[in-house]
Amino acid sequence: MKLPGAALIIFVLLMAQGVPAYAGEDQERPKIGLALSGGGARGGAHVGVLKALEELNVPIDYIAGTSMGAIIGGIYAAGYSADEIEQVLREMDWTAAMSDRPPRREQTMRKKDLDAQFLIPYRIGFNKGGVQLPLGMIEGQHLDQVLHRILLPAQEVSDFDQLPIPFRAVATDLVTGEEVVLSGGSLTDALRASMSVPGAFAPVQLDGRKLVDGGMANNLPISVVRAMGADIVIAVDISTPLLSGEQLTSVVKVAEQLTGFLTRKNTEEQIASLGSDDILLIPELEGVGAADFENADEIVQKGLESAMSRRQDLVSLSTPQTLNRAERAPVLGQPLPVYLVQFITIKNGSVLDDELIRSQLGLEPGKPLDIPELEKAVDRVYGLDVFESVTYNLVRNEDGEQGVEISALPRSWGPNYMQFGLEFSDDFSGNNDFKIGAAYTRNALNSLGGDLRIVAAFGREDELTVDFYQPLDKGARWFVEPQAFIRREQFNVWEDDSLIAKLDISGFGASMGFGRNFGTTDLIRLDYVYFRGNADLLIGVPDFPLDDEVRIGELVFEYRRDSLDNLWFPTKGMFHRLDLRFARDTLGAAFNYEQALAAGTFSFSSGKNTVLLSYEAGYSFDDAAPVERWFELGGFGRLSGLVPDQLSGRHMGLLDLAYLRRLNNIDLFPAYAGITLEAGNVWNYADDISFSGSRKSGSIFVGVETPLGPVYLAWGYSDSSDSTLYFYLGNPFRRKRF
Repeated sequence: MKLPGAALIIFVLLMAQGVPAYAGEDQERPKIGLALSGGGARGGAHVGVLKALEELNVPIDYIAGTSMGAIIGGIYAAGYSADEIEQVLREMDWTAAMSDRPPRREQTMRKKDLDAQFLIPYRIGFNKGGVQLPLGMIEGQHLDQVLHRILLPAQEVSDFDQLPIPFRAVATDLVTGEEVVLSGGSLTDALRASMSVPGAFAPVQLDGRKLVDGGMANNLPISVVRAMGADIVIAVDISTPLLSGEQLTSVVKVAEQLTGFLTRKNTEEQIASLGSDDILLIPELEGVGAADFENADEIVQKGLESAMSRRQDLVSLSTPQTLNRAERAPVLGQPLPVYLVQFITIKNGSVLDDELIRSQLGLEPGKPLDIPELEKAVDRVYGLDVFESVTYNLVRNEDGEQGVEISALPRSWGPNYMQFGLEFSDDFSGNNDFKIGAAYTRNALNSLGGDLRIVAAFGREDELTVDFYQPLDKGARWFVEPQAFIRREQFNVWEDDSLIAKLDISGFGASMGFGRNFGTTDLIRLDYVYFRGNADLLIGVPDFPLDDEVRIGELVFEYRRDSLDNLWFPTKGMFHRLDLRFARDTLGAAFNYEQALAAGTFSFSSGKNTVLLSYEAGYSFDDAAPVERWFELGGFGRLSGLVPDQLSGRHMGLLDLAYLRRLNNIDLFPAYAGITLEAGNVWNYADDISFSGSRKSGSIFVGVETPLGPVYLAWGYSDSSDSTLYFYLGNPFRRKRF
């Protein structure tokens, strides 16, 4: 969301020394209440109604809202004008607000490692012998941050009667189905609870109750605003009408209709309670869906037109002395007063040590609060992958000191998870392969956040891996990672663009890693790798001596920097990796050799256009590196005109220039089209390295990021007139593990 700097208005101004919002008005006039219904993005019409009420000088004494009506009404009650709310709607990044996942840059290096595996990035809980699912598709992590940012002017108001306009939010008790009228506490929490559509959003836990969208109990809260003291009610109904028989064409539509039954009945009951002096506004929103947030301007205009169609009735309620809210000092865009953090309180329901959470925050008592940095810090805590939600509140203690309270609620469906994975590729020439598997993860094993992971897979490669990752300090900087595995993988041997042999290498191994994280973008680590296995010749005869026994014993030093915003289709950030491999017979290796590998990607974007510059170089310091340690090229993005791994040798170099263009605005399935230009080669001997002899290749492709992983359709062409058509589901750039 883009806000020009949401203001933190101090409590004294909000309270206005107890002066009523319309001081100086005739106190004998009837009190006017505004009831705003739920309806998702259709709630933009509420803003248009507010614009009309401001223009006509109609005073509002009370506001009650449900769901999106609570969002708009609560923000208005907190002091924003209708124009300011319209600006918020127009500039809101709804994709980010409706996503829980922190920006990739703010995720831990461990999480980035796991996401690069073949597994689908969605998990289910597996606890107490049964499957557990999240209570909502969206936990509301970022939506909470957006609302906090907008409602900073009301951070210290705990009684909604003390807002510039008294306010109520309506929610539903998920256990009893009863209407819950929220009149105090955190305004952000109240709004979140009121709009938590069951199934879509996780319930909000307040005062021991699980609260969800108020539409199931009272979607148009006329009775609520009447109970607040309203003599005249202006009710705005933007709820979605029931579908006709002709519109019930799918299971989704049937489910939508059943949901409509829940809200339509109580809405009609509320409308029936209106008197002759009350005003009912039903904006003309045919064809506008509950998720059409991108059409905010049009929806606001519909609300304005609806109110102006009742202009004469509204003018009769106007008060000359009423100060038009558009003429008041704006809330939006005010400079942020200095908020000095004097203490930090952590409410932590998990087994993690409080100091581990504190280390991720980066907050220091005695320093001014930076809201954007606080939000990034909260994302880092959420990125520990333990919590259902991590929220913050600005609070005062008994001594009047200002502080930050962090609430970290552990996942109700953890800490044991199952995850499934699939990769598939086909070159439409009879060559295809796949990999299918599953993983079990047990995280938050101890106060420092250790996790155990077991991965099993078969197909292109078979594996059974047991991995244990254990941070060593409360800052989660130093770590150890022991691993044991059984693995089988195939290697193809080519000569002059002809496949001459296939090898199968299988066996068991183990490794021990020790390293240090530097924030969320850098790490260094040192691993000892041990492997014992066999190399079986499946077909053909390789052009080098083949040792049937494979023995690996190595020390591997790695430095990595990863600030890419997306693993598959990055638009900003960079990636760099340097590996130094040292093998000796004293470490258990069959041969003594040293190798270095450097790889990286730079990304540059403007609008929907992105340019990626990638490099990769591998060098063996002698000629003893065995075949399982040779470098490989070929396949999409790695000399695309050649089949995967068509070139192999002890040395390798590759340059890749790619151009991407975003094709759509569908955030669940972002699609791209692009081209690549590539140059590179492999060499068996250092004396043969010559960039003048590099192979040239290129590709055109389309790619889509899906819930199952990336999908690519690409056509590659090489300077030897070879061409290949590729289809990939999953990571097309993954290298072999041996």
